[in-house]
Amino acid sequence: MARARSEGRGSKKKATKSLAEKPAPRRETESPQAVASGAAAVVADQRGALERERPSPGGTDPGPAIRAAAAGPPPGAQTVIYIHGIGNKPDASILKCQWDTALFGMPMGDRTRMAYWVNRELYPMPLAGTCASGDVLDAVEEGASAVGIRALGRAGADPVEEEIEALTGDPAEQEVLRSLARRVEEAAAVDEAAAMNEVRTLGMVGVRVIPFEPLRRFLTRHLTRLLLRDVNDFFFREELRRRMEESLRERLRAGGGPFVVIAHSQGTMIAWNVLRDLRKADADVRLFVTMGSPLGLEEVQDQLQDFVGNRRLPVPECVDRWVNVADRLDPVSSDSDIRGEFHRDGFQIENHSGFIIHPDSPRHPHSATGYLRSRPVQDAVRRIVGNSFAQEVGRFVVARDLVNNLENSARSERHPVLIQLADPNEQNTLEQSRERLDRAIRELVGDGGGAEEARIETLKRFISANLTRFEVERLRSQFRDLRIDHVWRDATKTALIYDSTHTIQARPANMGYGARGRDIRWAVLDTGIRQDHPHFREHDNVVEQWDCTRPGAPRRVPDEERPIVDGHGHGTHVAGVIAGELKQVPDEDDKKRDFFGMAPQTRLFGYKVLDDQGNGHDSWIIKALDHIADTNERAGQLMIHGVNLSLGGSFDPSVFGCGHSPLCQELRRLWRQGVLVCLAAGNEGFLVIESAGGRVEANMDLTIGDPANLEESIAVGSVHKTNPHTYGISYFSSRGPTADGRRKPDLVAPGEKIVSALHQFADGNGNGARVSDLYVEMSGTSMSTPHVSGLLAAFLSVRREFVGYPDRVKQILLDNCTDLGRDPYMQGAGMPNLIKMLANT
Repeated sequence: MARARSEGRGSKKKATKSLAEKPAPRRETESPQAVASGAAAVVADQRGALERERPSPGGTDPGPAIRAAAAGPPPGAQTVIYIHGIGNKPDASILKCQWDTALFGMPMGDRTRMAYWVNRELYPMPLAGTCASGDVLDAVEEGASAVGIRALGRAGADPVEEEIEALTGDPAEQEVLRSLARRVEEAAAVDEAAAMNEVRTLGMVGVRVIPFEPLRRFLTRHLTRLLLRDVNDFFFREELRRRMEESLRERLRAGGGPFVVIAHSQGTMIAWNVLRDLRKADADVRLFVTMGSPLGLEEVQDQLQDFVGNRRLPVPECVDRWVNVADRLDPVSSDSDIRGEFHRDGFQIENHSGFIIHPDSPRHPHSATGYLRSRPVQDAVRRIVGNSFAQEVGRFVVARDLVNNLENSARSERHPVLIQLADPNEQNTLEQSRERLDRAIRELVGDGGGAEEARIETLKRFISANLTRFEVERLRSQFRDLRIDHVWRDATKTALIYDSTHTIQARPANMGYGARGRDIRWAVLDTGIRQDHPHFREHDNVVEQWDCTRPGAPRRVPDEERPIVDGHGHGTHVAGVIAGELKQVPDEDDKKRDFFGMAPQTRLFGYKVLDDQGNGHDSWIIKALDHIADTNERAGQLMIHGVNLSLGGSFDPSVFGCGHSPLCQELRRLWRQGVLVCLAAGNEGFLVIESAGGRVEANMDLTIGDPANLEESIAVGSVHKTNPHTYGISYFSSRGPTADGRRKPDLVAPGEKIVSALHQFADGNGNGARVSDLYVEMSGTSMSTPHVSGLLAAFLSVRREFVGYPDRVKQILLDNCTDLGRDPYMQGAGMPNLIKMLANT
């Protein structure tokens, strides 16, 4: 029978029996009270654009895309949970790492989880893959040969029909699968002229939407067969459906919310069917992202209505915001607009669809990692997770190597772990914390056999135990209450910023020498500065800001736009390390804390050379450098004494001489004008290598980026902010020598978990705000560099005879560094010491 679809979308032939309206046997989730107050009602049915990596100097994050680390409001979610789609997959830890890398640019450890449900009866062996490989088309890649394509035209049995008959002998079930197959395969007949017109409109010259029709049909046919296998299990095999759903339920039950749930392909069906049965108290899902979803297909909706017992499909009560992303070349999501298909009073699904909406299209328009790299997905997720979620040196409870073991294991498998107790405080002695944690673990594993198998042992500062994945994650969700510091893998062995001001002696010099940056002016080339932040108020630090990201000459940012010029947060954080101060800020324990930049009174000039995604071009930076040089030239003296560039990109020595790229050339000119240039060395010192023996994690030499390999500059690596002699060089900090054999970095400064100004602070006036409302932790050589910029500003403010002599200042800086006893190609001259610089001059 035919059934009219909502919103004037016409009617489609229904393959299954009609479902009479009847009360749902499971609760409905459509009350107005269930609508989350923070849910956006914006609907963006946008044209997709092929998202390429820009040749960007922006930021110093690891990974192929060099982006400034995002700062934002306090996080709206603590854990991201993925659930994958159809077909075979690599091992769970590899698949999770692929998704992490696509979405965040790096492995995320215990901050993300993969709900893994591959049916190993259908796919006995996991796919080969690496963290960096992303989605593979397995049989499509191997079978898309001339032989395979020619076979499509041969007479004989229909492989899809053969697949259906092999899956089920029930005629009604077969008809559902046939109808679904027809719907998906119709997507192969894309109107190429219309698609190409969209591409021309987007200005994507040279992109061929459909390489050639036979190959596209081959791809669609393969995806159809994969879809039918797993959809058949979900629709008609209750035991297998429960197994799929349990993969997600367990990751939610473990706690650690609020959550972001990201689902791909059939994973969107599984996730919806799980989430619709949960209330906010069960799982606080701040964001639900569906990618390449078949939820819009009528055949799928018919089956979901059978599950619900009602024609009206609910938006899950536990979900605050739902974002759906679909590439119009993706046959699985051929019905790409799901607005109006799922209902909750006052709730609107945000739908993003378009041709080539992600980078893998059209070659693989259904790839999950392609969707994860798309702008709609990344923007939605980053807006929710906020502040320092995606920092390379972010906070963690469960160690990353243990997380990988947990992901790959069976649910019942136990893992040897060491649970480290947090340092005692006034409320809890070490003994009290240990007793409470021991009791909690025993309650978690259960009496009798569970406790015996767990082999719980109490040490002085640790508790060792053999725990399941669920038990480890439950402990993670309670780590604050249980006073847990970290959960480590109990490894086997074989025979074979406020603190950082003292580390480099800036704060003592501020007080003892009056070295506070007075009458020194520094340019910050970054994402802009949130100049109305309370941190900059006492000394009115920010003088001017210029936007270099727009066409034409640098545009002076008018007063009314200055509070919003930094839509990212990186520049504000960097500026707060250099200058400004705010005293008596209460923390969560109501203790008052003082925050100081390295040179609190330094005057700052903000140059926006990175956009609000943290990306930029050499041309934008050179535009700013030219403006600085012209400003000094017109004044007949140095109006700007130094520049800070906490940004960088990869360097190809086959194209440019080392230190002689266009950007380096312009920086050299500025240096020769008398301006000090401080550059981030980069965060590329740590790599993961796939070898014949497996995955190898290694630190690498020759990883200094551009422009940090410029000789006429001060390139800064990273060390621990309070214990540099103990912990040495940060594992991520780029190492020398340069490609042409010079020693870099020049020195190192604190770059791990640096506290500085948060650009989206909670209280516009800063009145009554706490530390977490105004400040945020970030890590990287982006944070090390402004430590040196501020130190030099403080130095020049009391040793003004060295203004305009950058070579002499650099030599004084390096001569008075504290040797950390590390390799010169890692530490340079060591760590700066402002007291020694002043005492020896």
